[in-house]
Amino acid sequence: MPGEPRPETPADISAIHHLHATAFGGPGEARLVDALRAAGALTISLVAEQGGNVVGHIAFSPVEIVGERGTTNALALAPVAVLPGHQRSGV
Repeated sequence: MPGEPRPETPADISAIHHLHATAFGGPGEARLVDALRAAGALTISLVAEQGGNVVGHIAFSPVEIVGERGTTNALALAPVAVLPGHQRSGV
């Protein structure tokens, strides 16, 4: 079972990229996370580790919700990824 989630560090960036590319079967989501990070738009970015390896990642980014009553600032949860061998295990 993984430990408590913790904030990502610069040392986690390549593992997070690999995690998303593996979990989603291609580089799209991994590139999205990289672009959000480069834009300073990862308001919250947490990793889950097991055995010293990053096995899960969750990110929240700012969004604006525009409606008839105006604009509301919020955070969007996406993407979320867990390595396939660790899915459905409580990560």
